[in-house]
Amino acid sequence: MPRLLLINPNTDTDMTRRMVTYANALFDGAVAVEAVTARFGARYITDRVSVTIAGHAVLDALACARGPFDGVLVACFGDPGREALASICPVPVVGMAQASLMRAARLPGRFSIVTGGQEWKPMLAELVQALGLGAHLASIRILPAAGNVLAKGGAAACRQIIRTCNDAVQHDGAARVLLGGAGLAGFAARIAPDVAAPVMCSLRESLQEVRNLLSHPAPSLRHRAPMETVGLSPELQRYLASGTDICAYQD
Repeated sequence: MPRLLLINPNTDTDMTRRMVTYANALFDGAVAVEAVTARFGARYITDRVSVTIAGHAVLDALACARGPFDGVLVACFGDPGREALASICPVPVVGMAQASLMRAARLPGRFSIVTGGQEWKPMLAELVQALGLGAHLASIRILPAAGNVLAKGGAAACRQIIRTCNDAVQHDGAARVLLGGAGLAGFAARIAPDVAAPVMCSLRESLQEVRNLLSHPAPSLRHRAPMETVGLSPELQRYLASGTDICAYQD
């Protein structure tokens, strides 16, 4: 059975457990999911500072995990550290934002992003442009509360998300809406009957992309130049000094 390492760059362990539960239900025993929560950083990532810190925390989390793994998911809509992980892993590294945005863009018509936290709007706009998806984006609609707050908001949060999604459809011309962020995982299915266009979940879409990638043969182990570092955690310092791809390391 293929093994997936799910890294939560947020330090919220309850969120990690919710994502693992969601992933296990989706995979239905076909993929073994092991999760690691960032050991330091923001409880919930909401701005450029917390994204930057999370990039380091993601590398540290990977170094602390017990491999080998067949794939890695960076389970945050900003994909902190994804490119760095991909450079040292011999297995596929999927970012929640990258995967879900690419999947949304493959479908006909333009899509809108709905997520929580005002500072995400410029960061997501930059990410969409970097992925070459600007022509596929109708709009980015921002909910006033962050995703971790909305996750606990019950019916009131659902109403707010429904209203924002319908605004994206009716006023921005979105053919579908992508709910972005780990905190909004699971909302898509709950609100879909009340939204005038299909609603996609960034966690679900990224897990589907992982499943597709895991169906391909795993690459062979690569070696890279050892890196001498100062001040990192013992685990990360040891792995970077080893010159061995850390996804393939096993105690």
